[in-house]
Amino acid sequence: MRVLFSEGVVKEVESVEVKPLDFGDGKISGTQIDFSLVSGDQIKYIYSQNVPIEESGARAIDFVRKLYADGMADFTHEPVEML
Repeated sequence: MRVLFSEGVVKEVESVEVKPLDFGDGKISGTQIDFSLVSGDQIKYIYSQNVPIEESGARAIDFVRKLYADGMADFTHEPVEML
């Protein structure tokens, strides 16, 4: 699967996982999305704190569904920050 991470940067992705962001206090404080690249590297992002948890979770799931269905997806418009 191919993901456009920024203008001119496309990477082959082996797997993607959406999970709740928990800083260890048991409270879900956001949404995290982890990419495992074919090269073996991992890239981790969290959705912006300005995006409500329910919306960020839904956006992440929709992104993964589109990636799975189409084999490629554009991640450049997601409101995320790299971990």
